[in-house]
Amino acid sequence: MSYIDLQSALGEWPHEPDQVSVRKILGTDGSVRIQMRVELGILQMESEGRPDGAKPYGADSLLAYHQKLIAVYEQRNGTTLGYVLSTQDCHALRVEASMYYRRYVALFVLEEFAAVVKDTSHNLAIFDLCRDYAAEPQDRAGLETYRPYVVMMDARARAYQAMQDGEAATALAHVNRGIMHIKTCLEQRPENVSIDASEELKILHALGRELARKIPQDSLVVTRKALRTALEQEQFEEAARLRDVIRNRHNPPG
Repeated sequence: MSYIDLQSALGEWPHEPDQVSVRKILGTDGSVRIQMRVELGILQMESEGRPDGAKPYGADSLLAYHQKLIAVYEQRNGTTLGYVLSTQDCHALRVEASMYYRRYVALFVLEEFAAVVKDTSHNLAIFDLCRDYAAEPQDRAGLETYRPYVVMMDARARAYQAMQDGEAATALAHVNRGIMHIKTCLEQRPENVSIDASEELKILHALGRELARKIPQDSLVVTRKALRTALEQEQFEEAARLRDVIRNRHNPPG
């Protein structure tokens, strides 16, 4: 086995403190990969699938593997009650979540917001899995501290994607839902947490105020008509989203 000194590569791409430096490269196999410059080197991640390219137990991810096991368990037993994740399972899932975290931060810098949402949704699903099925209390609660941050990143990515699509009202609805989700997370914590001190909420409130200024007044007329149509057609999920849009326009987050 031969070893390669990375000093020249690191010298060509110096580390910049307090800045997330990210780039995309084309691998020797023709696949697109993401690189992030960190203090002691360069992290390289796959742009699709699990960031490290692994296929745990033949599945696309550990999350997918456990979701399949849960589905099989429920089919056999008629319930998911009794299915548990061991401490080792939860540790491995936390490791996987940390990989997706690094990638969605990189993708956010690259402004690939749809891909960010895919990865934040992956991590929120891991959080739910550990909360609902971990055998040990510390594993059930272990990731909840990070939930507000992931929800914030998810809401921002959805909002920016909507803005790229020219949908300012939809962007504002995503921000408001993120705010409500984070408030619920903080209120459910056993320890006293100051909602007013939440940095995640401050960021979303600021974004909400910015977006509210970009929504034309006449868009409300169109939105109300769309809401009536959604209710008439019993499209209740879409109706809920449209109600958020109208409420946010009158009462922007903040």
